[in-house]
Amino acid sequence: MTTFLILCAVMIVAALALILVPLLRNPSATPEGDKPATRAVPAAVVMMIALPLAASAFYGATSNFPWDNQAALVAGGAGHAQGAGSMDEVTAELEARLQKNPGDLEGWRILGRTYLVSGRADDAVAAYEKASALTGGRDPAIELDLAEALVLADKPEAQGRARGIIDAALAADENSQKALWYSGLMAARSGDAETARVRWSRLLETDPPEEIRQILVAQLAELGVTVPQSAAAPSPTPATGGMTGMGSQSPMAGETRGRTIRVAVSVDPSLAGKLVPGTTVFVSAREAGIPGPPIAAVRITADELPTTIVLSDANTMIEGRDLSSVDQVQLVARVAFGGTAVTASGDLLGEATHSKGAPEDVNVVINRVSP
Repeated sequence: MTTFLILCAVMIVAALALILVPLLRNPSATPEGDKPATRAVPAAVVMMIALPLAASAFYGATSNFPWDNQAALVAGGAGHAQGAGSMDEVTAELEARLQKNPGDLEGWRILGRTYLVSGRADDAVAAYEKASALTGGRDPAIELDLAEALVLADKPEAQGRARGIIDAALAADENSQKALWYSGLMAARSGDAETARVRWSRLLETDPPEEIRQILVAQLAELGVTVPQSAAAPSPTPATGGMTGMGSQSPMAGETRGRTIRVAVSVDPSLAGKLVPGTTVFVSAREAGIPGPPIAAVRITADELPTTIVLSDANTMIEGRDLSSVDQVQLVARVAFGGTAVTASGDLLGEATHSKGAPEDVNVVINRVSP
């Protein structure tokens, strides 16, 4: 972008030279002895001002570059950086910009979101704290951003503050989807199943995006809530993979499509004694380092281990986003003793990564206990 702007400036200077030199030249007397024409200084001054302004106005009117949208600018920079394999460069540029201009409210919000996308929840908290301080804590959207980062950072001493922000948001707007989601999540984490049921049932009534609806239906089912068919997402058929929404399904059932990963799930012998027959096991795939709903997931039971799960583009949970759309996939197998899609202390975990173009077969060994 800097190179482009320099090139534009050089072209404007060249254009001015072509116009101003004739206007400012002192012409010699004519053969007939007439008085030389005076230099057109007023016209030259007008052209020096008008030409750059006209060029800028024309480019502003015809260009689709988002000069006035900081979020779009950063998103575009992020996309370029990711294409070059360097999300860190985008983050570093944001940090440098905010060091020079610490009063940039939108910049702190963008940096906070960038940290969250990069899995740096603690740093996101710090960035949103800066944004909150600039507004005196009076911007509900920024406060909810801060609460989200506090929840994802999962530090016990900060959860009370997050809950206070979320409760205030619900008092102001009982249909706030973000507040309802995180209120239910915090309740589920603390074992308050009733509050989780109330919050997520309410969220389901607000007509959330389809991928969130699928997760809510699965979560509520685990909490013993039967969601009416009219409110639930349509049940997938085996022909489409049958695994959308983390529903139970034979691991090998259904067709595969596009990128396919065969996940061999086993349990480390040292943890085998902790398994309880009938316990839910989630096997999910998400873009590495990106929080949010998984791209694909399936639910089985501990009785089926060891087994092989086949995930492909046919198992996508989010319309328009499948395994083929990301380069590196994080695969997680989790024995969920609480039966919910929320990781809880004591759950058994195993992880592996799969890069696009690598062999389809991946081994995931459940070998550690969630703290």
